[in-house]
Amino acid sequence: MFPTRFGRAAAAEADRRPSRRSVLRGAAAVGALTATGGTLGGCSTTDANAAAQPNPGYYPASYKKIVDASRREKKLLIYSNTSQTAWQPIFDAFTDHYPWLADIRATNLGSSAVYERYYSEAATGGSPADLLVSNGGPLWGDYAKRKVTADYTSPEKGHLPDWGEMMPGVWVFSTDPVVVLYNRKTLDASQYPKGLVSLAEIAEAEPSRFRGKFGVYDPSNAYGYSTNQGYTSTVADGWDTFARILPFARADHSSGTLVEKVVSGEYDASFNLSGGVAVPAAEGSGGLLGWSYCTEGTVVVPRAASIVRTAPHANAARLFVDFLLSAEGQAAVAKGGLTPYREGVEQDDTDSLQDIRRKVGADRVHLYRYTEVPEETQDTYLARWEKAMG
Repeated sequence: MFPTRFGRAAAAEADRRPSRRSVLRGAAAVGALTATGGTLGGCSTTDANAAAQPNPGYYPASYKKIVDASRREKKLLIYSNTSQTAWQPIFDAFTDHYPWLADIRATNLGSSAVYERYYSEAATGGSPADLLVSNGGPLWGDYAKRKVTADYTSPEKGHLPDWGEMMPGVWVFSTDPVVVLYNRKTLDASQYPKGLVSLAEIAEAEPSRFRGKFGVYDPSNAYGYSTNQGYTSTVADGWDTFARILPFARADHSSGTLVEKVVSGEYDASFNLSGGVAVPAAEGSGGLLGWSYCTEGTVVVPRAASIVRTAPHANAARLFVDFLLSAEGQAAVAKGGLTPYREGVEQDDTDSLQDIRRKVGADRVHLYRYTEVPEETQDTYLARWEKAMG
């Protein structure tokens, strides 16, 4: 089991170089369980008899058994590292579909803590969690190895790309791009970056001005490893670009810290941030912040959900996963600021995966694939990354 290591305590040490030991191990500090949306829609005892909205015609006739069984469960608990802002439109749409499942609760944990909390509880008598949700890529590889996933195949599978079920029982529902967030007041308009290559060029033009003025997600964090390794392994000349830009950067362990330091002007820009965090922050900043895809190559890190074998509300969890993957659910994903990937999904201002491919170029959009990362691989990567930091 991964020992505790990351989270708020680690974020407080964001300016220190990460240890080369146990790169992806550890859990973020366990956040408070939030009743995201609380009792959504004002669920009452009569809602157990409410009619569900019809499901797509390709669902099997036997699906009604899952729906009927969920009426007795009434609840759903998700261990998640996803914000309430992102969840709320999804929960609202889901409970419109299944009114008796209005009691949906989700944590807001660090990516590692999502798994650690469940593993700890399961090892000591049982967990109340029904689903795990995270974008901590390498940690899904460890999760798959543990064989704690419920045996369930979504009827939506045939309507998704082959990677929609990225690992057995691990269902991708959002494909969030890795972006650059920048301060539009501290940078001149001519300096607004269009990716890491342009950010490196800006810094190299005035090295003393930009030393220590960029933030980057620490690769000793699971999500940070996904974004850093995803870039260096898939984008042309990725390591060369890192060698240019990392000497001007300081490592942090959390999205919140990376955003806050750009807002305050301590950083001119932060990179390797999830678009699911950076874009809403920019759009809500009153013009202070801007953001950009990486035009030289944008990494997309999937956000996935998995039903655990011990789920106390297994039927409700199946309905929720199927909804996330459906056309209706993917539209709700977009409303929360995350990135839908299912073809033909209608959304307003949020880009879909298809939109990103059109804007950046399909050959320059790179999907990060979940895999287990051995410790020696982690250590080797971090050693090279630290060397590039200078």
